Amino acid sequence: MKNAIKNLNRIKVLQLIILLLFISTSCNNLDKSKKNKNQENETVFNLAKEKEELKKSFKGVRESLAKKDAKAVANYYTEDGVFMPHNSTIFTGRDNIEKAFEGFIESGFTELNVESTWAEGCGEYLLDTEKWTLSNGKDTLIGKSLVIWKKEDGIWKMYKDMINTDTP
Repeated sequence: MKNAIKNLNRIKVLQLIILLLFISTSCNNLDKSKKNKNQENETVFNLAKEKEELKKSFKGVRESLAKKDAKAVANYYTEDGVFMPHNSTIFTGRDNIEKAFEGFIESGFTELNVESTWAEGCGEYLLDTEKWTLSNGKDTLIGKSLVIWKKEDGIWKMYKDMINTDTP
């Protein structure tokens, strides 16, 4: 059974890697479409603008965690979102992601700082690498994450979120 779970986790990670490769190779930040022959090309995806929008989602997650509201944090994930924390099981769907964040909150880890270190995207997806700290006022976890964000209802939400800690 343990080997089956390990194999399933490997398959999920492999699927994520394939999706990331697909997004990074098939997307172009300056996707352009012509209105007609006589008009200039119009930028459909503006990475700088979308990165500013992404900051609003970071702020929402940070504020929700500070308020100890696991449901509000989970709402920054898509309905079919996946959260893959370091040394843990994979949490799929908002209800399970909410339970994962209830664990962080119960441990007092409610002070989050996140900084995007690289982003690329097109259409309704952004691929983002981040560095972050998460603290309970006494202990601080330091780490990095790889997130595929998906625009849902005009808001960037986490679709696939894999985090790894630099600290034990």
